[in-house]
Amino acid sequence: MDSRLAILSLLFISFLLVGAVHAQGVQDVIGSTSLYIFGVTNSSNGTLVGVPALLNLTVTNGTGKVFLGSTPLTQTDTQAQAVLSADLACQLLNVNCDNYNFYYYITSSSVEVGGPSAGSAFTMAAMSILSGKPLNPNVAMTGTANPDGSVGIVGDVSQKSEAAANQHIKTFLYPSTDSISSSAFSYDEAHGEIPIPVNSEYQAFQYFTGYNLTPTINYSIQTNLYLALMKQTYLQFNSYQNSLYSSLPTANSSNSSIQILISEAESDISAQKAEASNGGYYVAASSMITSSSDILQAKLFEILPTSNQNSFIANLISKENSTISGIESNISSNYVSNSSTLILKLIAFDRLMQARDYLNNSAASLSSGNIQNAIYYYSLATVKAETAYFWVSVLQKGKSSFSQSQYELLSNYYLYKASSYNDYANLLGVDLPSEVSQMQSYLTSAESRYYSGNYVSSIFASIESISLAQMLIEENSLINISVLSQIGNQSAAATLNAINSAEKSGITPFLGISYYYFGNQFYNSSNISNSDFSEYLLFETEARDFTQLGALVSNASFIPYAPSLQPIPVSTPVAPLLEEISLIVLGLAIGIVLAGILFEYKLYSKNTKMNKLRKTRKKKRNKKSSKK
Repeated sequence: MDSRLAILSLLFISFLLVGAVHAQGVQDVIGSTSLYIFGVTNSSNGTLVGVPALLNLTVTNGTGKVFLGSTPLTQTDTQAQAVLSADLACQLLNVNCDNYNFYYYITSSSVEVGGPSAGSAFTMAAMSILSGKPLNPNVAMTGTANPDGSVGIVGDVSQKSEAAANQHIKTFLYPSTDSISSSAFSYDEAHGEIPIPVNSEYQAFQYFTGYNLTPTINYSIQTNLYLALMKQTYLQFNSYQNSLYSSLPTANSSNSSIQILISEAESDISAQKAEASNGGYYVAASSMITSSSDILQAKLFEILPTSNQNSFIANLISKENSTISGIESNISSNYVSNSSTLILKLIAFDRLMQARDYLNNSAASLSSGNIQNAIYYYSLATVKAETAYFWVSVLQKGKSSFSQSQYELLSNYYLYKASSYNDYANLLGVDLPSEVSQMQSYLTSAESRYYSGNYVSSIFASIESISLAQMLIEENSLINISVLSQIGNQSAAATLNAINSAEKSGITPFLGISYYYFGNQFYNSSNISNSDFSEYLLFETEARDFTQLGALVSNASFIPYAPSLQPIPVSTPVAPLLEEISLIVLGLAIGIVLAGILFEYKLYSKNTKMNKLRKTRKKKRNKKSSKK
């Protein structure tokens, strides 16, 4: 009886110990919700019909992971949309996604679940849980989730609206850029459903919950620190450019290439002065990259020897590489950053990485015998390296340590995000091949820089890739000129909201504000070409993404975990439950092992006692025998 009690006690104690150890790591469920989503399939007669599916989402505390599972299979575009939608929901509510894990699951009678049209529904589910506002089960929607918070175009809206009506949905939301056929509209009304077009996720959320979470936009950006920095940057850059210009060869040079370069530089300088006089210091300073490079090229062509030109340029490249290393070391140790200005140091390091890239291009041109291109890239490299100092000019002088390796996790996070956005933009099939190629080129560059340990530069390349992908995603909804103004205004509002949020947190998003102002030059809704509008959208997406970067690096402890997309085999996130079951089994197993050990020990003890008893009895018998 004592042995059995000991065994049971050990089993119970083992279970308690394992449970106690696990208690610290259990994920708390923040909330769960579900709603209908709709797709289409071919009927037996070949016509398209709408089909319903059930989307479940549970959010737990976590580290920014996004899980997606389905019955049946899920296509890649839906997987990418899950990541984008969770990210967008956090942006719209101004919360940190890294504090949560998202468990999406889709149940459908279709053979395969695919397409991006449930993106807005994914976003609604996440916003509902994160905000604590329950969804109305009588509301459903279709639409992609665009990075600026607009509801993007989808296909087969009429069939989806009819499928929603068959599920007794009372309000069916669809993108305002789409339309519903009159026959479908009549069908919906006959079944008690009202189809409503919506522009934004905020508008859709109000229909789903009754709450209007649309932020109030402050169009007066707090720019005191920004303008002070940009003005100082402009003045320093202008002084540098003037010193180059003063050493120019005569404008009457017989070399036509020199004359063209000087003429273009002088034209740019005139425009820069006009821009600066209106407070456009960033635009003016950015223009100086080209004009200063033109001046430097003209100077080099004037002094270029008639012989041994390759050796002359190779020597320049070698010296500039050493100069860049010196600048990098100086910026790392001799400028102190605080939480608001750390981004400036990162910008400086990115400029130095760009300078190195230009030097590599110069060396490659020299190897191929193209002297003119070699001089062109060398000049750009020299000017880019010089600008690195301008970005840290407002920082306090003093000793500080700066290690790019501390940004490895942040670089990894941005690589994952860039990859997800690239996949999604490609899956949408956007028809802008040069932009798609550039987007992928940035991602390749970001990966290369990451693996070579240039984490800061990798972050910037990833952001460029993300921004291009977001621009392509938004342009996918630009089906005609009539919606141009709507998309442009939505994008501007999203950018201003990001900047406002950063400023409320005490951060001056230098690059975000700069790109926002830059984009405004391209946008006039009454008279704008498609190419200009693309440029405008790109500047808006860059403004938002660099604003987010400024917010991230302003707090050293806020380094995002790179989320992962992994399938889960059930309709609700039972990972914590499975863990508990596993731990119960583990506890029982440990208990059984310990009980077995105890049993073996007791058996061993019993056998030992029996052996001793036998030996004692044998000795007694031997003694008795000897006496006889």
